[in-house]
Amino acid sequence: MIVLAILIVSCNKDDNSNNQGIVIKGSIPQGTRKSAVSNTDGSVSLTDAKKVLVFSKYYYKLYDITDGSFSVSGQIGTGVALIFLDADNKYIGNLSSQGLNMLPLGNLTNGDNTQIDLSTLTLVGNSVIPSHDPLGNEIIISETEINSLKSISTYYQSIAKNIDADNDGIPDVLSNKQLVVSSIFARHSGHWGHDNTPPVINNESNCFINYSLEIQGGSGLTFSNENIVLSGPADNPYNDITTWGSRINPGDGSGFISTYCIQSQAPDGAPWGTAFLPFRQGTYTLTLDGTKSFTLDYSNIDAKYNLVIIAPTLHTNSEGKLTSITFEYKLPDGTVINPASMLTNVMVQCTDSQMHQFYNSPHLNAGSDFSVITMDTPVDISSLNGIDVWYDDLLGNQYNIIWR
Repeated sequence: MIVLAILIVSCNKDDNSNNQGIVIKGSIPQGTRKSAVSNTDGSVSLTDAKKVLVFSKYYYKLYDITDGSFSVSGQIGTGVALIFLDADNKYIGNLSSQGLNMLPLGNLTNGDNTQIDLSTLTLVGNSVIPSHDPLGNEIIISETEINSLKSISTYYQSIAKNIDADNDGIPDVLSNKQLVVSSIFARHSGHWGHDNTPPVINNESNCFINYSLEIQGGSGLTFSNENIVLSGPADNPYNDITTWGSRINPGDGSGFISTYCIQSQAPDGAPWGTAFLPFRQGTYTLTLDGTKSFTLDYSNIDAKYNLVIIAPTLHTNSEGKLTSITFEYKLPDGTVINPASMLTNVMVQCTDSQMHQFYNSPHLNAGSDFSVITMDTPVDISSLNGIDVWYDDLLGNQYNIIWR
């Protein structure tokens, strides 16, 4: 039932299509000695960069570099990566600031009118370093939040390898055949707050997490009769990957969404009957219709690195009906954080004892206040048994913070 709810949420995500683009620009010094803009062994030079691929989970676009300069667009409320490619669309490196391989476009100095000038870029290894650091300037973010996001930088290294999953030498996004792999985490967190009674948050020793893997395909990809198979990883393959659910044309511009899990017996004291185990890091193969194969690098991010405990408190009227829900945002160690720095949207589902959803909230996102959801009409919660607080992190991974 938990993963079924995941699929429902996946198919109704906001696509951020109404958000204005954040202008991000920079330059590559063309008259500089090649060694000054090359990686450590001199095999790749940033002066060879001809294109910039800008992407998040929901957004891909390729831009030209003209006379060493570029101007691209990112979407507010997302984490975006900039990948630099040569004339043959080969990977050179990715933008990196303070060791963070993405720009978290959540909390910005001038909202969706913010412009970021990276100024001059330099290549160190596969990291493209800007001379102007937007973190702490145009992007408002604390050191704690940077360090939390930095722990998951391998995610973007994996995505950089996945820009050509069909291995034809051309970035898949150019034919709308891109594949994006992300993780889904369901964490049992405690009991919600109610009016003047604060939420009770489980300690880490009583923390149970279920893991799933989601693959989202571009509009140029499809399959028939649920003929989609995930296998791997190549060096140590599973024999028990379960396709938990898939859907063609889910309504968000994608060709399909498919969810996978590895089932095991739940540990003692677990709040649900089945444990879904984490997927191992490595290279997986996705096969459509038995003939079309794609290789995907997956980074198995530990949930704790980007986990935000969103603690809800329900507020009711004199009849006991729900009028609003307020939220607190904390890291597992109790540190209070600004949600705009680490996540993109929040929504709530209320369920009864039979797991029937009787309330689905609108989405809170970067264009709204993350602190409260107010009901237009008071909601009868006499049958309330559980609250699922869903959010997407800046990488597009999904989290279900479960309250029972």
